[in-house]
Amino acid sequence: MLNIKQYRDKSKGLPDLLNIAILLGSFQTNAGEAALALQKDGSFLAGVSFEGPDLESLGTRDIEALSGAWNNALSRIGTGWGVHVTAIREPSGGYIPGEDNRFPSAIPALVDAERRAQHGGEDHHFVSRYYMTLTWQTPEDAESGLGEAMIIRGTAASAETGESEALRDTFNKYQGAFETVIGILKSWYRIRALDADALLTHIHECLSGNNHKINAPRIPAYLDAVLGHHDFIGGLEPAMDGVPFRIVTAIGFPVMTFPEILESLHSMPFPMRYTVRFLPLDQVDATKLMGKIRDKWFGSRSSLKSMVAEKVSGEAQGNLSADDTVVNLAYDAKQAIHEANEGALRYGFFSLGVVLRSEHRKVLDERVKTIKDFFDNSGFNAYLETTNTVEAFLGSIPGHLWENVRRPLIHSLNFADFAPKTAIWAGEERCPSPLMKMSDGRKAPPLMMATTTGNTPMRVNLHVGDLGHSLVLGPTGAGKSTFLALLALQWMRYEGARMISFDKGMSMYAATMASHGQHYDILGEHTDLSFAPLQHIERPEDNRFACEWLEGCAVLQGMKITTEERSVIRDAVASLTRETGRSLTDLVQLTQDQRLKNAFRFYTLEGNAGKLLDAEKDGLDLSAKFITFELEHLLQGSEQAKLITVPTLLYLFHRIEQMLDGRPTMILLDEAWVMMDNPMFLAKIREWLKVLRKKNAVVVFATQSLMDMKDSPLLPVLQESCPTKIFLPNREATSQLLQPMYHSMGLNARQIELLAASTPKRDYYLFTPDGQRRIQLQMGPVTLAFTGVSDPREVKRIRELCNLHGHRWPIAWLQERLPYNAQDWISVAEELFRHFEEEPQ
Repeated sequence: MLNIKQYRDKSKGLPDLLNIAILLGSFQTNAGEAALALQKDGSFLAGVSFEGPDLESLGTRDIEALSGAWNNALSRIGTGWGVHVTAIREPSGGYIPGEDNRFPSAIPALVDAERRAQHGGEDHHFVSRYYMTLTWQTPEDAESGLGEAMIIRGTAASAETGESEALRDTFNKYQGAFETVIGILKSWYRIRALDADALLTHIHECLSGNNHKINAPRIPAYLDAVLGHHDFIGGLEPAMDGVPFRIVTAIGFPVMTFPEILESLHSMPFPMRYTVRFLPLDQVDATKLMGKIRDKWFGSRSSLKSMVAEKVSGEAQGNLSADDTVVNLAYDAKQAIHEANEGALRYGFFSLGVVLRSEHRKVLDERVKTIKDFFDNSGFNAYLETTNTVEAFLGSIPGHLWENVRRPLIHSLNFADFAPKTAIWAGEERCPSPLMKMSDGRKAPPLMMATTTGNTPMRVNLHVGDLGHSLVLGPTGAGKSTFLALLALQWMRYEGARMISFDKGMSMYAATMASHGQHYDILGEHTDLSFAPLQHIERPEDNRFACEWLEGCAVLQGMKITTEERSVIRDAVASLTRETGRSLTDLVQLTQDQRLKNAFRFYTLEGNAGKLLDAEKDGLDLSAKFITFELEHLLQGSEQAKLITVPTLLYLFHRIEQMLDGRPTMILLDEAWVMMDNPMFLAKIREWLKVLRKKNAVVVFATQSLMDMKDSPLLPVLQESCPTKIFLPNREATSQLLQPMYHSMGLNARQIELLAASTPKRDYYLFTPDGQRRIQLQMGPVTLAFTGVSDPREVKRIRELCNLHGHRWPIAWLQERLPYNAQDWISVAEELFRHFEEEPQ
């Protein structure tokens, strides 16, 4: 006879321990569409992910206000609710994958290889993600209505069709409270509601430690079995799927809390999950419970002996014999009742747990010790869960309110201090612009990697959405030129990327020549360059530009153009279209107005600008992938020099706009205020920036002239069009002269203090609407050999090496520049040259 008893074992498995049951559907919130789960105990569950502000960038008042926002949000819910706030620390995924790079030449690839080596391995860098879930234990009558609806309809649709008025009211109450809580926090955080897949993925990750997507089943039921398919071992040495884990909690608290007391916990240099849970109580429930606590301590204020003596003598002895500690505890309970009655705080039950996992027990033990030491040093009493491990673990899973309820009460402001509120911003894993795509359709990688505090990497992207225009601001000697050169070399990682730089001081010369680019030193002794702005006026767009450009030249000469003179210009350009010679000299001969002739003559060989602008054929070649215009000689001189500078730059910008075809293009404008200090630019710059944005071009404005920027009428346009700003260290940032200017750029007092305390040429402050962070670029000797070069003697030496070695001059340059311990990079450079099989462009 078959013994089937052994197959009817009723011991519980992991799915039996989980509370989640089914997905009811979703609802719209002010943070997107949120999935709604129904749990076995009749409770509703939904959640959000959030990204907090940078702790280092927050002043004392800011972080206090942040805790205040959490307190304000939690005071809107009470008995029956539960809040889980979770920070998950995980490996960052390493440096930018090599297969995502499309470097066209050896030196940009070499610079990136050095940066990859400095960045270190995948296990050295970590990032954090943050979640909050709200659980509400629905009233018993709502549970009955929901059960009836599920039996009759098989879904929760009856709640929407009016079959259960009570159920609809219950759901509306949950949705209203959910939106109220996240609405209060939304002013401080970027919040995204968890849809069905994201909610299940989050719960599964908290359960198993595995970060992979869980797709919601087509029939969204039996979710405990969907998520609980793991081998779970409890006891003193718990494990999940054979991987040991431990839970460290705090069972004692410091005398006082402050907002940043645990903020460093979720910045540890190893993977972990840190979860805090708060079970708030209504005012009546809280005061009732605290009243019992008050009475308990008040009744214990005197010993039995003193109470007998008091009874016999008939005299009060309590004040002399009472235990001061007990009296103080009774007073604390009385004070807590007063605070709860005021309604500004919400009292409730609190639990905290740090879940650590590792396949190596020695590593796990070391991490446990690190966390315990952190708690102990912060004034907590840390405890490694042993016999209570299973209950403590389940209590840290979103949606679980019954397990591991610690009875001592704390108020919502204490909980706000304990919760992970801030973040170390790590940037987007991929370039956020939809225009920046790779050939296989994937999003492009970030522009470059940097480092920051807490072993957290920084993925630097200039783009905010599809807008990448940026400002680089800082004083002389703070590292601006080096940063721009690195920016240019790293930009070349994108497929089809082009770089156009307007430089001042030859700081871009080494990077340009090392990338086999084209370097134009306008009006310099080493460049014989002249332009023919009217060469292609047979094309409609060039014809329109020529008329506007000539009108601008006349205005620069002091003319006020009338309608008749504008018509004369158009006629002259039309006549020139039929001629073979199209220089400015040819135009003057065809112009029928003497005042215009005199104005245009300044730009011919008869005038001061003829050498540059009166060519028969244009000498500008824009076919190279890296092009630099050195403007030192063009910009120097008297006010009369602007009569040449403005037309030249307008023509160059026109040519650049014509070459844009959707390929990623970066345009660097160093000392932009000097170039654009003219009303003619102000009229065009706003429209120009919009055009470049649509054509996948990024403009980076850089300046050291902070006071010139403050007074420039161009500033409002750039503040509107440049969401990304990079601030360089400035010891004078807190001065009365500069502090208002930094405030106008969006910085708070703490951020301005950071600029003043940062180290020049090492620290940079990245400021975007998505996040702010002080970063370091960690440039090694190879990178500095091509980005930190501007001395005239160095530039001269590079020219000599170019003449001696041709396109392989960087190898000879590295042999001269690199220290002994970095000479191995020379062989890497030689290998890269062979790989790219470079020839002069």
